[in-house]
Amino acid sequence: MQKLDTAHDLQARLSRVLEIVKTEFAPLTDAQLRWKPAPNRWSIIECLQHLNLAERFYIRNIQHKVDKLGLVQTNPTDQVFESDWVGKAMLYAVDPQVKLKLPAPGLVRPRPAAELVPADVMGQFLDLQTTLHSLLDKAVYLDWNQDKVMTLFGNWLKIRLGDAFLMLVAHTERHMNQAMRVKAEMATFTITTNNL
Repeated sequence: MQKLDTAHDLQARLSRVLEIVKTEFAPLTDAQLRWKPAPNRWSIIECLQHLNLAERFYIRNIQHKVDKLGLVQTNPTDQVFESDWVGKAMLYAVDPQVKLKLPAPGLVRPRPAAELVPADVMGQFLDLQTTLHSLLDKAVYLDWNQDKVMTLFGNWLKIRLGDAFLMLVAHTERHMNQAMRVKAEMATFTITTNNL
C-alpha cells in the first residue's frame, strides 16, 4: 500500500464521516441524539463521545510527532506502507466489516447519554475529525513504517503511524455505522409507536 494514496483515501473517508454528522445527526434534537434502542446499547451521542475519548489520545500523539517536523520539504516522499502484527490486530478489532464485538475499555466508555451535552460532544467530534484530516496533510512527511505512537494499552505497546491512521478511520466508520443503525431504529420505533 502506498503512503500518499492511503493518506488521500483516508482523507476522503473522513470527509464522508464529517458530511454524515452534519447532514444526519446535526439536525436531530437532543432527545433524539440521546435515544437508546435498548438500555444496554449506546445512543448516537454516546457513539460520538466514545470516539472523542478514544481518538483524542491518538490524535494528540500524532500531533506531537507532526509538530516536531519543523520545516518540511516541498514534496513528500512516497513509500510502501506495510502493517505489522500490532497494526493488523488493532485494525481487525475495529474494522467496520468485522462482526467481532469487544467491550469498550472503561477509559473510553462514554458517560450515560443523559449526562452528555450533545452540542459539546458533536462540536468536539467535528474538531477532532477535522484535525485528523489536516494531520494527514503533514504526516505524509513522516515515515509511516518507522514512526510509532503509543496505544491506549500503554507505552509498552506502540503502533506504526500508518496503522494508527488506518485504525482511527476504521474505528470512526465502525461507530458511525452503529450511530446510523440507532437512527434507523429510532425512526422505526417512532413509526411503530405512532401507529399504535
